[in-house]
Formats: sequence, structure tokens, C-alpha cells
Amino acid sequence: MRALVAIDSFKNSMTSIQANQIVADQLAAHGISADQIAIADGGEGTVAAFLANQTGGELVSVATVDIVQHPITASYGYFADQQLAVIEVAAASGIQFVTDRLMPSQTNTYGTGLLIKDAIQRGARQIVIGLGGSGTVDGGAGILRALGYQFFDADDHELMMVGADLGQVAWVETGQVLPALATVQFVNASDVTNPLTGAQGAAAIFGPQKGLPQADIGSYDAAMQHLMQVSTGQVSDHLGDGAAGGIGFALRYFLGAQVQSGFKLVAKLSGLAERIQAVDWVISGEGQVDDQSFMGKVPIQISELAQAADKPCYLLVGNQQGANQAFAEHGVTAVLPIVDHVSTLDEAMTQGPANLAKMADRLARIVTAVSRH
Repeated sequence: MRALVAIDSFKNSMTSIQANQIVADQLAAHGISADQIAIADGGEGTVAAFLANQTGGELVSVATVDIVQHPITASYGYFADQQLAVIEVAAASGIQFVTDRLMPSQTNTYGTGLLIKDAIQRGARQIVIGLGGSGTVDGGAGILRALGYQFFDADDHELMMVGADLGQVAWVETGQVLPALATVQFVNASDVTNPLTGAQGAAAIFGPQKGLPQADIGSYDAAMQHLMQVSTGQVSDHLGDGAAGGIGFALRYFLGAQVQSGFKLVAKLSGLAERIQAVDWVISGEGQVDDQSFMGKVPIQISELAQAADKPCYLLVGNQQGANQAFAEHGVTAVLPIVDHVSTLDEAMTQGPANLAKMADRLARIVTAVSRH
């Protein structure tokens, strides 16, 4: 008997790789072999997923800066034989750097640009950018500055391109742009379809979680519109431009990036659909599943692949909201919450690995018992 284990991360408790291994160990104790696939959707864990699912990669550590230019060390994945780099925006420009005293007007993505620059100088000619978990709303201008783009105001003063500078841009200079950029193919790994501006734009939808006061959303959005107008000659509602506080716009317009679903990119490179065909049943899951899961969340996309292959699929989760029948219609055989006693959220996250192991053991016992009859 063989299972495929492809569990998304349990935020603040377990990574995808850790969760997969915990379940695989329990299955092995019952004579069930497990094929493991590390899962990510373009956010935290994307680099780890690439490195786990493919051979020939290495983790490269680089001196860079965070969202307020404080020196840090951040890492990305590099596959020399493919000239491929995989970079998470969250590594140098993530929401973990946001504090109560910081607002998007003070921050930018320059540090992520330094990671991209290092990868290009290392030889990368394909760069996948995971856009999840960002902590900035700078339209990606910080990235562009690190790659040689220069932004000037009406008095010809060069701008640092923190959020407060977006509305001051009068012209953009490209003479110092890294020449090798012309040889690089970029892919935005993201499932976000928001445009750069407007009611569903970067400022309105993502600004508040990154410290933007509600009262400032209108003026910030106007500054975003100004940046787009100066850069492109028009204000458009191109889908995906608002991802990661507008990084989607910078990568698409200035760097010609293609947009791909983060999960589908990982699934394709790992051969997920084909590997589901080769097993008897599938295990996925994450911290919580609910009605929002049916809008493209990773465990449901996996259960739908299992359904297409006529394979049972079990979701091991921290918490379930929503009706069992709704999950069944998307290929889920059963949703199995791992918390089996009253506990606080902090306790549940701390005890997550142990709880997951117990539930995986229960599931293995049930499946092996049923298979004998």
C-alpha cells in the first residue's frame, strides 16, 4: 500500500516538509510507504518546496537589507544546471519586518532587489519570484532601484522609492539598469488577481495589514496611480499587478514577468498529478479549511486532482469549518481535525506536531484495517 503525502504548512506550527515527514513516519510504522511532495503557493516555503522536490539545488545566503534598509542576511534557492533562481519576497521584504511604528510610506522592497541582482550575477537566467508574505506597498519600485532603475522628482532629485515617494515621481532613468536583465525570464508565483489601483488595488486591499491607516488609503492609491501613469503612460487595471503591494506591476511592466499560480507551478515541477496516479490514496491538509478553501486553496486543489484520478483523499487539519458534504463534492474523503482536546490556539500550535502524529497513526490504523477486509 502506498500513499502520497502533500500537506501545506500549518502556520506558526509546522512547515510543509515537517508535516509531511511526521505523517510519513506514522504511515511507515504500519507498513505504508509514502511519497512526499513539499507544497507551497508562492509564499513562505516556496524555496524549500523547490529544493525538496528537485535535485541539484542549493540554498544561497546573501547580505541584503530589510524593508527599512537595516542590514540582514536572506536566502534563496539556486539550481546552477538550470540557471534557475527561486526567490521569496518574504525573505527580505516580508511582513515579519513590519512593526506597530512602521507604515508603508517608510518601507520598500530594495532588499528583494538585491537578492535578484545577486542571482543574476551568479548566472540565473530564469527567476521565480514567490510574492506571498510581503510587508510593503511600494509598487515594486525598491526592487527596480536595486536593479539600476532611477526615479527622479520634478526637481531632478533622485528618490529612495519608499511609499512616500510614489506620488513624487516625475521621470524614470534606465541608463544604469543591469544589462543582464535583458537575458532573464521572470515568473511571478502568485494566485492574487488584484489590480494595482482602485477599490480592489494594492493600497485598499493589502495596505491595512501592512500598517496603512484607513484614512490614508485614498491618497496612497492616488500615488500608486501616479506611479503607473508616469511609468506606462496610462492607468490600467491589469490583473495581478496589485500582488505583494504592487510588486506584480513592477515585475510585469518593467521586467516582462509572466504570472503563474504558485501552487500550480510547484505542482507541475514536482509531477504532482502523475504521482497521485501512482499511489493508492492521498493525504493533504493545512492549519484550517473552510468555505474559503473552495476558492483555490492548496488542499482542495490536491483533493480535486485525487478525485480526477479516482483516489481517496484525506485532509489532516488544525480546524475545520464548513459542511462535510461540501468538501466531499471536491474530492475529500474525510476532513480529520487533529486537535482532540480542549486547548487554546497557542497550545494547539505548540502541540501541532504531536497532534498530527496521533491523527496520522489513527488514519493508518483505519486504512490498514479496512484493507484487510
